[in-house]
Amino acid sequence: MATIVLHKASGKRYILLGTGYGAYKATRPGLIGGDLFPNEEQDEIPAASVCDEFGTIQWLYTNELQVVEVDGKSIGEYGEKLIVQKKPQKKESYEQYEACPACYVKVLSKQVECHSCGLTLVIQE
Repeated sequence: MATIVLHKASGKRYILLGTGYGAYKATRPGLIGGDLFPNEEQDEIPAASVCDEFGTIQWLYTNELQVVEVDGKSIGEYGEKLIVQKKPQKKESYEQYEACPACYVKVLSKQVECHSCGLTLVIQE
């Protein structure tokens, strides 16, 4: 059976196909010192592969997803088997999201690159 996830920002449901974890590290010679003092850039990208009702595969960030149903049962039916946290969890506000100017997909305000079209975004502080 399938695992159904909810995309929090759009409210759309997807079938979870699998998860992945992208990471990169780029190094280039520095202005001063060349290879002795290189400029290094690295990041990690936790993502999940999902598909919609038409079978279109997409990659979404895992922090934007919530599991709704597993093997035909809602998550509430598994309640007694799960460890319940007593601390209230901080809800993400939708003010942290903005629309990508190229493809209009919702992206986090602090995100450097659009996960849909790959456009490099400018962070304003």
